[in-house]
Amino acid sequence: MGHYRYEALFFMERNNMLKSLPKLGKDFPTCATCQYGKLSRLPFQQNKAWRATQKLQLIHTDVGGSMNTSSLNGSKYYVAFIDDYSRMYWIYFMKFKDEVANIIGKFKSWIETQSNYKI
Repeated sequence: MGHYRYEALFFMERNNMLKSLPKLGKDFPTCATCQYGKLSRLPFQQNKAWRATQKLQLIHTDVGGSMNTSSLNGSKYYVAFIDDYSRMYWIYFMKFKDEVANIIGKFKSWIETQSNYKI
């Protein structure tokens, strides 16, 4: 019967609802797996992730695509850059995914010139 409730098994035994059910004892066996399943969980630890303390100290990037419908200029992919400190967001659209390396280089030189900070 697997992990069926023992109260239900005793009810079926008392009312002769099952044939060939072995005689059940009065003591319920304990199942370690069931006990672990009933434990309450501790709250998740607060994320102590490292955060940037100045502009361009940490840049997150993401490449997305291929979109089902291309944009007006024919782009189907994009690359996004997010500054961890300021949460500033830049997005570049691409027709082909192999343009990413070129865009990263251009973005790096442009943003360092504009902000006077180094990535």
